[in-house]
Amino acid sequence: MKTLFLTLLALACTLPLRADNWLQNGDFTDGITHWRGNGRAPADYATENPLEKPDLLTSKGLIIPLRHRDWDKIIQDFKGKNASGVLTITYMVSPGLTFSTKPDDYANVPDQIHSDGWQGVATPPGDWVVFIADFGSERYTYYEIKPKLDSSAPQTCQLPVSRLTPHEDKTITLAFPPGDGKVVILNISLTDN
Repeated sequence: MKTLFLTLLALACTLPLRADNWLQNGDFTDGITHWRGNGRAPADYATENPLEKPDLLTSKGLIIPLRHRDWDKIIQDFKGKNASGVLTITYMVSPGLTFSTKPDDYANVPDQIHSDGWQGVATPPGDWVVFIADFGSERYTYYEIKPKLDSSAPQTCQLPVSRLTPHEDKTITLAFPPGDGKVVILNISLTDN
């Protein structure tokens, strides 16, 4: 019995520690389950011809087809655990993706995405935005993401998140400005520091 215990203890010590993702379905293995908004699942882009190779850009993740005049967003409600954490997002952009360059499109982003009650935030043209808010509250924090538009390779941003109310219901919103092309979120996690 002692040998079994020591073997299990040694095995546990050799396994890497994995932080729990506060978000559900952050790797999109269940399509767009737990997410709402303007995102689409790879099944929406799947070909009916089984011999045709799938498009690498739209074969996985959560796909956001940009619109010319309006902001797009994807949202998930979740239960926060601590007052701080790490937000990691891995995403790709379609070749030739462009975001609006009009400053008016970036004035008062919460109004642009119809999030009533949030104070106005102006962001630089060409950035997309992540909002984390206490559920049903005017209190939020936001992060501006500047993508490399000339790269079709996966891009990852890792952001320290703080000033969260521990153990409260929260909402995460990813907001994308008007433009042409697609943004594909491959993975998103919010974990302990």
